[in-house]
Amino acid sequence: MAVRLLKSSLLYSLRRLFRGFLVLPGLLAFGGVLLALGGVWLDRLAPTADIFQALDFMRIQAEGARTVLATIAGAMMTVISLVYSITLVVFTLAAGNIAPRLLETFADNRSNQVTLGLLGATFLYSLFVLYIVGQDEVPRLTVALAIVLAAVSFFAVLYFVNDVARRVMVDNEIGRTQRSLRAAIDSLLAAEPRADPEEQDTKPSGDGRPVLSAQSGYVIAVNGERLLDLATRHEGFIEVIACPGRFVIEGEPLARVYGAAFDDADATIREAVVLHDARSPSGDIRFTVHLNIEIALRALSPGINDAYTAISAIDHTSASLARLLQRGAPSSLMRDSDETARVWLDVISMKDILGAALHPLRRASAGNMLVTLRLVEAINRMARVCRARHAPLLQRHLRLIADDARREVKNRDDRQELAEAIRTARTTLARHWGND
Repeated sequence: MAVRLLKSSLLYSLRRLFRGFLVLPGLLAFGGVLLALGGVWLDRLAPTADIFQALDFMRIQAEGARTVLATIAGAMMTVISLVYSITLVVFTLAAGNIAPRLLETFADNRSNQVTLGLLGATFLYSLFVLYIVGQDEVPRLTVALAIVLAAVSFFAVLYFVNDVARRVMVDNEIGRTQRSLRAAIDSLLAAEPRADPEEQDTKPSGDGRPVLSAQSGYVIAVNGERLLDLATRHEGFIEVIACPGRFVIEGEPLARVYGAAFDDADATIREAVVLHDARSPSGDIRFTVHLNIEIALRALSPGINDAYTAISAIDHTSASLARLLQRGAPSSLMRDSDETARVWLDVISMKDILGAALHPLRRASAGNMLVTLRLVEAINRMARVCRARHAPLLQRHLRLIADDARREVKNRDDRQELAEAIRTARTTLARHWGND
C-alpha cells in the first residue's frame, strides 16, 4: 500500500496558504495590475489605436474614461468590504451553529477566494490605469476591459451570495462534508489491496528500536513510498506507530525499526512523518468523520436540541461508513518489488473508525428515542452491505445501544419499539454473516 499523501511539511504549508484568503485572491489581484499595464501598452500602440479609431470602437472622451475608471474603482472597494463582512458573518454562524472546525473548509471555498480576487483585480486594474494614463489620453481598450471586469465581478458577487446562502444551511454543509469524506475514501481505496488478517504474522518479532519524534503535533501525512524505499535499501522493516490523525509529543515514538542498518535513518523517518499544529482533512479520514459527528453532537446539545440535524448527520455518516464496510480497509503492509514485507502502516482501522463515529452518537442520543431509532436504522443499512468480518463490530454497537436503552428509556412502549428495531438490524447481520 502506497501512502503518498504529501511530500513534505513545506508542501503542506503551501496547500494551507491556498486555502485562505491570501494567496489566490492576491494572485488574481496582481493579475489585474499586469492586465492594466498590458492594456495601456496596447492602447498606446499606433496600429492598435488606428484600428480602434477606424472601427469607431468605444466612443468616449478622456474625461469620461477617467470618470468610468474612478467609478469602477470606488465601487469595487465598497463591494470588497461587503464581501469580507459577509464572509466574517458566515464564519460566526458556522462556528456557533454548525461546528467550529468547519471554518477551515469555509476558508477553502473557491467561490469566496475567486470572488475576492476578481474584485481586487478590477479595483487595482482601474486604479493603475488611472495612475498611468495622461489627462488627455483616451484609453479605449483599457476602459472596455474595465467594463468587462466590472460585469464579471458583478456576476461573481451574485454567485458568491447564492453560494453563501446555501452553505449556511446545515443540511447542505453536512452533505458537502460527506462528499469530501467519500471522495477521500474512494481515493484511498482505489488501487489498494484489501487488508488480510494474516498480515499481522509478517511483522517481525521483538520490540524493535524506536524512532522518537523531534517535535509535538498532529500527524497529517505519512510518505509511505519514502519509507518503503528506505526499508528496502537497508534490508529491514519499519513499523509506523504514528498514523495520520494521531497527536504525538516530543520524545514519543513515531516508528519502530527492525534491522541493524537503520542507525543513520532516523532523520529520514522523521521527515516522512509530517507533523502540524492542526489536523487536516487531507489524508486524515478520521478528522473528516469527526467533522460530521461534531455537527450531530452540537445539534444534540441541550442548548440547541435539534434532533433532525443530528438525524441528517447520522444518515450521511452511515453512507460514508458503508463504503468502508463494503470494500474493506486497505492493507497496512507495504512490500518491495520482491514481495518482501518492508513497512507496516495502519492507515484505517475499521474498529477505530466505527468507534469514532458511533460511540459519540450513541452516548449523546441516549434517551432520545427519535435519534436512537435512526442510529439503529443506520446500522441496519450498513449491515446490508458490510463484509462478514466486520459484522461483529456492528453487532457490538447494537448491544451497547440496547444496554443504554435499558438504562435511559423509561417508557415501556418506547423500549419495545427500540428492541424491535435492534432485532431487525441483528437479523440483517445474521443474514449477511456468511457473505464476504
